[in-house]
Amino acid sequence: MSNDPHALRPGASIAGYNIIRVLGVGGFGITYEADSPFTGKRVAIKEFFPRGIASREGNTRIIYAERDMEVVQWALKRFESSTLDQCRLDHPNIVDVIHYVKDNGTGYMIMEYVEGETLEHWLREGNRPPAPEELRLLMEPVLSALEYLHSRKMIHRDIAPDNIMVRADGRPMIIDFGAIKLIEQETQIRSNAEKSFMVAKQFYSPPEQIQDDGELDSRADIYATGAVLYRAFAGHPPVSAEERMQKLAFGKPDPLTLAAAAAPRLPRDLAAAIDRALSFNADNRQATIAELREALGWDEGAGLTATVALPRDADDARDDPVPKRSKLPWLLPLAGIAAILAAIVFGSGLVPLSKLFAPQAVAPAPVPKLDEVKVVPQMPVHTPPPEESVKKEENPKQQAATPPDQQSQTPPAFPKWFAGEVTLYRAVPNDPALPLTTCVIGRRLAFIVLVEGSKLRVSQGANTFFIDLQPDGSFDFESAFTDTGPKARQLLRKIKFAGTITPERMQGDFVSSIDLGSCHGKFTAKPATG
Repeated sequence: MSNDPHALRPGASIAGYNIIRVLGVGGFGITYEADSPFTGKRVAIKEFFPRGIASREGNTRIIYAERDMEVVQWALKRFESSTLDQCRLDHPNIVDVIHYVKDNGTGYMIMEYVEGETLEHWLREGNRPPAPEELRLLMEPVLSALEYLHSRKMIHRDIAPDNIMVRADGRPMIIDFGAIKLIEQETQIRSNAEKSFMVAKQFYSPPEQIQDDGELDSRADIYATGAVLYRAFAGHPPVSAEERMQKLAFGKPDPLTLAAAAAPRLPRDLAAAIDRALSFNADNRQATIAELREALGWDEGAGLTATVALPRDADDARDDPVPKRSKLPWLLPLAGIAAILAAIVFGSGLVPLSKLFAPQAVAPAPVPKLDEVKVVPQMPVHTPPPEESVKKEENPKQQAATPPDQQSQTPPAFPKWFAGEVTLYRAVPNDPALPLTTCVIGRRLAFIVLVEGSKLRVSQGANTFFIDLQPDGSFDFESAFTDTGPKARQLLRKIKFAGTITPERMQGDFVSSIDLGSCHGKFTAKPATG
């Protein structure tokens, strides 16, 4: 990462701190380790740097093209407000955000430097799934941190093994809030839809987080926590919510393998608690962290933030940061000694999604490729006779000159199934004071297409649309229907799909409109293979 051509060079000064090295790189920003030449204090600095539309002028200043200024200003404001909100958080297992600085045409989030390894790395280096008592020592403080956030009417949105750091002393730290994904995706889609900003953690996000108009609450964090526990005990994450959604949309069984089958040695009650946390319907999950803790059998010491000193050779801390799990059992009794009472005195208030943000120190998990989506086996399709194809190729001008009433109205042969997604890139409210909170910029909405002669049957979520297909493969569909919005509000929704389809690809534009404004997206799909 130190060779990243976009990163600040070592020695560059930001707010009195000198850059030492790059810690993490994402599509939205770059995180550095830095220190103060006066105090010697080390910090982590996250620089707002939307890759693909930002460039450097000189050694530090960032410039943008004029056409991108609208989205840049949008993202910078949210980056700033998210940072300021996190400055008010105070929990021993949530990274401490210290300051925000505007400079060099961008913004910098300054936070405490967390030295250690991610929970994902800790799990991979363990050579075996951890024992329940062993993982409990790391996850109980995480539950305490989430309970603290929920008490303030906040949600994390992005709990995953890559977003939990384990310090050298064994204390886990939550380092990344999920709202960064919203800002990254807004920057990506508005500036250049072809660029990838790596913004999704497919295996840890609940179904409602990828659904159109999905309302999120604390149960989204409970699903993600269940997925983290599943990954730890089973050795791999659960099936993604996208795949579960696609299977269920076709009336197929839920593809999620239950925890008891994925981790046969897991105690029955613990496996059942994880399965319930991973319920597809949020209403079937535990409603609170306290309920999840009780179901896991971790209710003793509720409210305590337990830490344990994992063994580590101080002289080799930098070269070999991985604690050897085989040495851990003799240290388990220290957990009670290291318990810290978390007394939190803060007012609560609803926090918009755009403010739920924290530093991202590591790259997110890779997103499964669209080609890997499995739906159903392809059905036989009609193929024009060889002679007909040759004639069309030999005399294309004559074919184009043929009057419409003499041309064949049979569309080209297409694969039976297509699978793809709509990516939202722009929200246009009719009243700026009433933002479209359900139009989450960058959200990806999975959909399935069944080609039935000259019609397309598009299934997206609970909705199905029948679209007429023109002989040239184009389509322009618009429909209006009564829908139920947030808080059970009845509204008239208009949907528009316009684009083209070829045997290799389907793509076009999507617009969803209600009385408050419109939400715009781009869609693309490829043939689905069995």
